[in-house]
Amino acid sequence: MELIDKRFWIAWLILLLLDMASCMAECWSEDTALLGVTYALSLLSTWLCHRVRPRTAFVNLIVMIAYNVILSYNLVFNSQYGAGLTWWFLTLLLNTLQSFSLLSYILIIRFRNSKQL
Repeated sequence: MELIDKRFWIAWLILLLLDMASCMAECWSEDTALLGVTYALSLLSTWLCHRVRPRTAFVNLIVMIAYNVILSYNLVFNSQYGAGLTWWFLTLLLNTLQSFSLLSYILIIRFRNSKQL
């Protein structure tokens, strides 16, 4: 197992724990469930990208951790007077865009590789 693999799995576990803590800190509702599904899609897309391009997945995972720490902190601690909806929406939007971008990238790489053969 390469060094990048160890780093990737450590970062992946950190993001998993961050996502779980963010969902557990909120009262359970449909909004929290939707956020949990989005977090799961983010983790799945980085894992799939890791199978194709490990370095790209690792860099994306670091970026995801950076903005999820900021957004999760604000979602949990600064959710007064309607601001929680803003933090929830930004978290949902950024994770969804990142996941779909990674999945599109994976499909393009796979299609390009199969076309060259």
